[in-house]
Amino acid sequence: MNTQPIQPIGAVPAARTFPNVWTLPRALNLDWAYALADKRDLRLDLLRGFAVFAMVVDHFGGSSWLYFITGGNTFFVSAAEAFVFLSGLVVGMIYGGIALKEGLRVAQSKAFQRAFTLYKLSVALTLIFASVSLFFNLPWSNTAQITNPFEFAFNVLTLRQTMYLTDVMLMYTVLLATAPIALWLLVKGRTWILIAASGALWLAFQMFPAPIDAAWHINGNTTFNIAAWQLLFFLALAIGFHHKSLTKKLSGLPRLPYLLFTGLLLLWLTQLHATNGAFLARVIPGFDATTFLHEFFSKSALAPGRLIASAIAFQFAYLLVTLAWKPIAAAFGWLLLPLGQNSLYSYTMHVAVIGAFYIALPYLPGNLPTMGTLNTSLQLLAVLAIWGMIQRQFLFKVVPR
Repeated sequence: MNTQPIQPIGAVPAARTFPNVWTLPRALNLDWAYALADKRDLRLDLLRGFAVFAMVVDHFGGSSWLYFITGGNTFFVSAAEAFVFLSGLVVGMIYGGIALKEGLRVAQSKAFQRAFTLYKLSVALTLIFASVSLFFNLPWSNTAQITNPFEFAFNVLTLRQTMYLTDVMLMYTVLLATAPIALWLLVKGRTWILIAASGALWLAFQMFPAPIDAAWHINGNTTFNIAAWQLLFFLALAIGFHHKSLTKKLSGLPRLPYLLFTGLLLLWLTQLHATNGAFLARVIPGFDATTFLHEFFSKSALAPGRLIASAIAFQFAYLLVTLAWKPIAAAFGWLLLPLGQNSLYSYTMHVAVIGAFYIALPYLPGNLPTMGTLNTSLQLLAVLAIWGMIQRQFLFKVVPR
């Protein structure tokens, strides 16, 4: 018997409803999102761990299948930008929190102590790595630019000398040493002064790089010009200091659509890089796309395009680990979290591992760096070697973490 109610004559049929695609994962009981469990944000540790992974792979060099996910240090954004941004973010969160709870002087003192630790590591790492590189005539030994050993050592001690693989540590030392000034401005409610001053210095370097560099020239520093890169650090520091209020203001942002939006932008950047801007040349006859991309995404100057690419990549990565935390952490957390939580140690040991490989390379059969699959395996072994050192706490009492 038909028990369905009879529709009255002239009644309008009920509107057909469709599932909301944005809430579909939750409706299917796929709640993968990150849940804050303690004061430490594991998302930042995992992202920093991925930056360590990319850094080791890219610095190891040679042919590799892994460059599809790391960028091979040729993409519009690299592990270096991630390190600097995440470092500034963490400094703002941790030392900013100390300043608000225990006082500004306490936070500044701890920041200076950490900067001094970085200074000692930077000096020791540069002197040791330069000596080993010259002794074994490693491929990058010419970046040390040593004509007078005593002058070289003095310049290293005074932060006027660096070389390949140790240059980012010198920059990080200088940035953290100046962080107490930024903390004072933030605590005093003058965030706009910090951002304006940092932006003005960055802009001055874009317009007049030579005289700005001459004010504090660092021998061997061809990539990380501090006057440019400081903008990324201090922007992140300000975000970290105000992270609670910013999180509250952005809590209503539809995260899944924004993730898809940033993902599409990242795909567009990937296509732009893969085609070397071919569509620009088609749209603008006579346009030199290659030169434009080189300058607009310049790494050494942290040019505008590189800042834009970094903003897109960082937002996509953060949203991805936020919304899909459980499967990502389950699959890669065992590797990336230890690397990220011991990033300074990982950085130091990756210099040692890469140096050891290139010392042994002339005695190994064949031309390993050109053998894609084999070299990819060696890159993964290098990452696992550093991970194993962390598990064993190898030299933890010597190398800072």
